[in-house]
Amino acid sequence: MFATPNKLNLLDIVALKTPLSEHNLLAGQVGTIVEILAPEVYEVEFSDDDGQTYAMQALPAHQLLKLHYKPLKTMSNTIHQYGKGDNVAGDKIQGDKIQGDKNQNDFKDATIGFVAQNQAQATVSNLNQTSGANITEILQLIGNLRQTAAQFPPDDREGIIIDIDDVEAEIQKPEKERDLPKLKKRLLALLAAATLVAAPIAGMTDFANNVMEIGSKLNLELKLPSGK
Repeated sequence: MFATPNKLNLLDIVALKTPLSEHNLLAGQVGTIVEILAPEVYEVEFSDDDGQTYAMQALPAHQLLKLHYKPLKTMSNTIHQYGKGDNVAGDKIQGDKIQGDKNQNDFKDATIGFVAQNQAQATVSNLNQTSGANITEILQLIGNLRQTAAQFPPDDREGIIIDIDDVEAEIQKPEKERDLPKLKKRLLALLAAATLVAAPIAGMTDFANNVMEIGSKLNLELKLPSGK
């Protein structure tokens, strides 16, 4: 798991900064980070008031806003006395604190209500589809590719990792902005590498199968090179 000091962390409560219309998620919807998939990429679970999950989505950090329910510093409880028992400053501090707590609770209740109001618009098929595949599944396959790539000979490893990085970068873009020809070219290069490498590598068959599965999830037709 990747550590993210001073940034978003596991179990943080976050809200969407911008709507994701392709997933029927609106700006302001609130979820919980349940997994750190990669640096600056998080899996966020969206649940209703009854705790039922209605969306699981992999999202980059720039689309998320961490919610805070406590002040950064604890307010002093000291009450200053003026004159004979006058409590003006203390009363003001207490009043401000009470009002602040009320505003905070009102904001939290309003946010939860907003999510509940709009959850009916979401459908499971739309939420789990990104060109026929959940992006989380593709990122997991890419993670498997990285594990196997670490076993490649040094002369081959650098180019393979570059291809994997390019594939991951395109996957993390909005679906309409992806360069599909580039994705197909990189995936075919990875298939070729799995065919041509001379050294015996554990998991090579799985490496090729993972590449083919990524292509399938993106509706890209890939063919294994001859000999595979």
